[in-house]
Amino acid sequence: MEELTDDVLLQLVHFGNESALGALYDRYGKLAYSLAYRILGDVPAAEDAVQEAFINIWRRSGSFATNRGSARNWVMAVVHHRSIDIGRKRRGLLPRELTLETAELPDDPHDTWAEVSNTLDRELLIRCLDQIPEAQREVIELAYFEGYTQREISELKGIPLGTVKGRVRIGLEKLRSILWEMGLGGSSDEPR
Repeated sequence: MEELTDDVLLQLVHFGNESALGALYDRYGKLAYSLAYRILGDVPAAEDAVQEAFINIWRRSGSFATNRGSARNWVMAVVHHRSIDIGRKRRGLLPRELTLETAELPDDPHDTWAEVSNTLDRELLIRCLDQIPEAQREVIELAYFEGYTQREISELKGIPLGTVKGRVRIGLEKLRSILWEMGLGGSSDEPR
């Protein structure tokens, strides 16, 4: 199954092929664990998040749509959302019941976070985040790695919601520029 594309593997998973799920796990299990561990900071919780994410992938693989993004992005979005839910539960917040449809990435082909998550390993991501101002880095880390909503960040930090939104937007734009400078922009288009 190594020669099959991710899209084909997800189609096979949809039809109940356990070997296809195993092949997806072999491809993305390590990356999924790295993402879950970065969000949760705990080995057992990260392992649980990955296991639950792949169970969700097994159950809901039919909701993957190739016109909305790559299979890799979809798998990692499922892991991300599952990790966020586990993190919220650990913090005593009510978990959101997210369907996999909401776990799909935005239609925007220039989505900065997708570019970052698709092209960087952890060390490189840390180096890039270190290049943006602390206020922007902090809200990005709270949103993407700790699972806070922008409204929760506003309340947690005691800053206006508009300020949080602006810091996230500007921080992600700076990350995009850093990626372009490093030659990791993701497409042949000019940066926005």
